Amino acid sequence: MGKYKVDVNHRVIWENNNYLDWEKCMLEDFPDEESREEEGIEISYSAYQEDCDNWLDDERANLDIEVDGYIVAFVDLGLWNGRHNGGGIVGTNVKNILHSECDYLDWYCDRYNVRCNASHHDGTNHYLYRVAKSREQAERLINKIAYHGMTEEQFRKATRSLRPYVAKVYGW
Repeated sequence: MGKYKVDVNHRVIWENNNYLDWEKCMLEDFPDEESREEEGIEISYSAYQEDCDNWLDDERANLDIEVDGYIVAFVDLGLWNGRHNGGGIVGTNVKNILHSECDYLDWYCDRYNVRCNASHHDGTNHYLYRVAKSREQAERLINKIAYHGMTEEQFRKATRSLRPYVAKVYGW
């Protein structure tokens, strides 16, 4: 996953790293304390997180799509002891990709793929989501990533893109 430049075809699915933009919009819509009190509006990071959680639930509803095969993630992990590759089987529904314990998340489509950048206290993980034909193939791929040094390029060649499922929902 060596190059992490944002492609001109970068299409955001969901992200939670724009608190300052949210705060600016809230202050424009509710400029004084009185109007915020009347509407029960709180401008705080916890209120932003609550809005983000609601927006993420909306995206999960939008992407409640079964795929023909199994979604597999190729992961470039940023850990305290360096970068490592890993992988996992996400399931058969696109909405399953929208789960993480990381602090800052950016799920998006580039020109060909669905990806996620997930930041946490040790670094950033980079996920590539693709579709394997069967559960057996997905398990073989995970094994190859973990134990045999499968590269992202090899992973992409052995799977098919998840992007068409997502692009159809958003009209890309």
